Amino acid sequence: MYEAYYGFVEKPFNLTPDPKYLYLSRRHAEAFAHLEFGRRERGGFILITGEVGTGKTTLARYFLGRLPPNTATAVVLYPALTAAELLRSILEDLHVPAPGTSLKELVDTLHRFLLDSRPRGREVVLLIDEAQDLSAEVLEQIRLISNLETDTEKLIQIVLMGQSELQELLARRELRQLAQRVTARYHLSPLSRPETEEYVRHRLSVAGGTGKVTFTPGALGAVHRRAAGIPRLINLICDRSLLGGFVSGTRVIDAGMVRRAADEVKGDSPARRLSSRGYALLAGGVAVAVALAVTLAAPRPLRAPEPEAPVAAPAVSRLEPALLAIPHDASREAALAQVQAQWGNEPLERTSLRTHLDQVRHLDLPVILEMFDPSRRDTCFLALLGLEGDVALVAVGTDAPFRVTVADLDRFWTHEAIFLWRDFQGLARPEGKARTEAWAKDTLAHLGYAGSEADLSEVVGRFQRDSALIADGVIGSRTLMTLYSLGPYPRPRLRVSVPRPGGAS
Repeated sequence: MYEAYYGFVEKPFNLTPDPKYLYLSRRHAEAFAHLEFGRRERGGFILITGEVGTGKTTLARYFLGRLPPNTATAVVLYPALTAAELLRSILEDLHVPAPGTSLKELVDTLHRFLLDSRPRGREVVLLIDEAQDLSAEVLEQIRLISNLETDTEKLIQIVLMGQSELQELLARRELRQLAQRVTARYHLSPLSRPETEEYVRHRLSVAGGTGKVTFTPGALGAVHRRAAGIPRLINLICDRSLLGGFVSGTRVIDAGMVRRAADEVKGDSPARRLSSRGYALLAGGVAVAVALAVTLAAPRPLRAPEPEAPVAAPAVSRLEPALLAIPHDASREAALAQVQAQWGNEPLERTSLRTHLDQVRHLDLPVILEMFDPSRRDTCFLALLGLEGDVALVAVGTDAPFRVTVADLDRFWTHEAIFLWRDFQGLARPEGKARTEAWAKDTLAHLGYAGSEADLSEVVGRFQRDSALIADGVIGSRTLMTLYSLGPYPRPRLRVSVPRPGGAS
């Protein structure tokens, strides 16, 4: 929106983990040094932890981008998997066909690949992000993978990256064997005040904005205070500050503009937000605004419309305070309990997805959503129990469910979701492969996926693509859950009648 006005080639404060924007602060440089040391030693696990938003994923991309050319890498970004799913994911990233489904077959296949890679001088690196979400069972499987070695060195180097809870997880007695094999570990802390200032200047420079926009010293100080040195929050506040400068027709960002931007990001000050009329001006008249800014030698400030009184929406206002008030672990357990209650006391499977609302509507299941508010340093969870049009029914903690708009829900959602589902046919167990394939073939035929393909995996792949799943042709937990959600099985549904917000709730 504002790139042409400031002369940027792209937005400087995007939240995507683009390695070229990595600012190697002293802390990030030390973390990278630990990654490199652990890789070269080839002795055990490398552990990198840090709070939400401190730049772990960007650091991971930077590290992977600087590995030797002959390195084979497997990257697991969403590790809420079973042990078999994890091994299949690793083999897929390494471009190794997985002929079997049992753990032994998968491990043997990986071992053969590693033994074949060593004489060729080929390193193999496995990096698992968000590793705090790994189950104890899967962590034990990862430890067993690390046992694949020759007489002198490990055949695979494993990097675990995650939030601070990962340290607590590895401190458990049953995981002490894994913890003892960590040869390099580092905890990323927030940026200092000078580092925050350099971070902002660095990103502006990479985006091509050097000398075209200025954050005053007071503005940089306000950024550090309001973001507490967390890079993700710095990005959010600076992006909103630049938008404010664009609207006001200035290329100098001062402390007041940063404070207003921080309030908007946190939702603390409705009176200071741009009105709906103001956003309409930005959406509908941005071409005119940019033309004025570019063609006039001394651009006149664009006068923002007077703020209008916000529309009363009590349900919307309840969401953020609720998200800020509940601890991470308590919110997760409460959300799981809320969704479990929708199913009764039935034993359920658990599957995590990085998804979007269209797919959530398609699956039509109550679901746990991971949420993030810039004012807290970690994520939390809520239960999405109903969804109709632009209104959702949610529950945070043990409080009664309440209504929110879908727009407000999406504002805080990280797009990570945990689905609970019932394995009605008992197909999730790997030993029943033939029965699983027969059931899937019949179910897909009823859904209109019967075709001339001789290979069932091709039919499964078509269904997965249509369902916004990874099209690997494998009938795993995500595919089974989706097939069950489309079948005639008794289950709770998300598409319930949800009263619209507007009254007391």
